[in-house]
Amino acid sequence: MSKTYKYSGLTKELYQRLVIEHAALRKAHKKGSYKQFFQDVKQCSELQARIIYQAFNSAVVERARISPATVDRLEGIISDELYSDLKAYLSENYTRGRVTRPTVDTSNAGLPEELFKQFRVEVEELRANYKNSLAKYIMDVKGCDRKEANRIKDSINRCYVECIVLTPLKVIQMEGLLSRELFSEIIDYVFNNYEWSERLDNEIDRIILKYRTKGKIGRKKPSVKRALYTALAMGL
Repeated sequence: MSKTYKYSGLTKELYQRLVIEHAALRKAHKKGSYKQFFQDVKQCSELQARIIYQAFNSAVVERARISPATVDRLEGIISDELYSDLKAYLSENYTRGRVTRPTVDTSNAGLPEELFKQFRVEVEELRANYKNSLAKYIMDVKGCDRKEANRIKDSINRCYVECIVLTPLKVIQMEGLLSRELFSEIIDYVFNNYEWSERLDNEIDRIILKYRTKGKIGRKKPSVKRALYTALAMGL
């Protein structure tokens, strides 16, 4: 089950305002024109528009904490008043990512126990299928040189024996090497619980878009209607 973040990391009042403005936008821009509205306002590509409105949607349904970067992207989409209030609040209260375990605790490679067990099973399958050629297989999948392949192989092995935590950077390295279902579950956990450097932002945006708009996770997202019911229950 996907993790939820109460009020998306905002105060109740700010979250309510965010939900109201989101609902108004959805009402004003019916299916087919919603994405185009984002493209027109931000003067961006279809891909960038999708990244922005999906981040907006995730915040509204409490699937992710809203970040300063997401608020910056919403400039011109939401009202100036809400934009300014969100910026002010996050400048004082936002910390990029949150590690739910102490960073020195490498048990389960920083994953929930069941997720780590699934990770180990797939690593064992990789080792069995490519006993003497795992580095070569990684080179083929990732399109990288042997040095980088060995670095990725080392990260996999060290996570497997719980020597290190599976961080966002290491998750990116493992794309294509794990099953889509497991990889989707891992990014859902890791990207919501660990911080990363700004140089990874574009890669993480790409991965979130690719793996959260298809398959199990995308189908099980809470609906906007449900988010509105939640907001109404809070006294809107």
